[in-house]
Amino acid sequence: MRELCRSQPGWDCRALAAAGAEVWRLEGTPQEKSRPAAPGPGQVEALFCRRGGLQLERSGGQRLPLRPGQVLLLGGSAEDCLVRFCCEPFQGILVAMPEQAARALPASLCPGLGGLPAGIGHGARVVTAVLWGEAFFHTLEQLPASEQGTYCALKTGELFFLLHVGKAALLRPQGERYYDHYQLQAVQGVRDYMRAHLDEHLTIPELAGRFHISATMLKACFRQVYGVPVHQYLLEQRMVQAAELLASTRRSVSAVAAAVGYRGTGQFSTAFRARYRLSPAQYRQAARKRTADAQEFSQP
Repeated sequence: MRELCRSQPGWDCRALAAAGAEVWRLEGTPQEKSRPAAPGPGQVEALFCRRGGLQLERSGGQRLPLRPGQVLLLGGSAEDCLVRFCCEPFQGILVAMPEQAARALPASLCPGLGGLPAGIGHGARVVTAVLWGEAFFHTLEQLPASEQGTYCALKTGELFFLLHVGKAALLRPQGERYYDHYQLQAVQGVRDYMRAHLDEHLTIPELAGRFHISATMLKACFRQVYGVPVHQYLLEQRMVQAAELLASTRRSVSAVAAAVGYRGTGQFSTAFRARYRLSPAQYRQAARKRTADAQEFSQP
């Protein structure tokens, strides 16, 4: 997919330094809507989609759509194919490296893991790993520019390892329904609205009505695009925000519960413990201890 890294008006391609891999940050709306996408011999490539989308058209006629929160994996054995961009702006990360280097990455991080077998990058496939992908981009933006390329390469190796050890739930099932641009926009709008209104009581019928999509369509499309049901995604976002508030503020547990949409502490504490294996008070105590230990360690 190196053809994607050829700059043109409206299409920004920035190379990120990485040892043993080529990494690019891609952003914009390319004037050329289709480009060749077959990787070189012995190469594996991973395209992480953050916004927008595209479609991979393979020579056999099969089409693989790539949506936000998904990763397109291509191996050197993949037949000739084309990438066709959607109308909306695209944002993502492309990582390319020799298959041999990708196979060795897990062992370089932890020798006990060993290397991966040959053929890990065979063919073309789309992986759905929404929460993993969101964590990937969140961490990426926190890193210095000099470290971003290496981080992307290491996370690509991690993804291949997860697939190898049998995390089949990450894989996008074949034969999923195709959703049009307006449905995808509505689902993305629902996701953004939920993240901005975690303190409110949100229901699927209300969200569907707000974004002019049926509740049935919302549930089906959301699950396909983001890999989890609407209610599970909302719960995870609430728990992440609650953990951050407990660690970084002095708000009471009841106030934190209200800030993430719970009317009482009982139900909130049950959900929080199920997610973090600690009560809210225990989590706050542990977070403060980590902060104190870090400050003590940093003192000369």
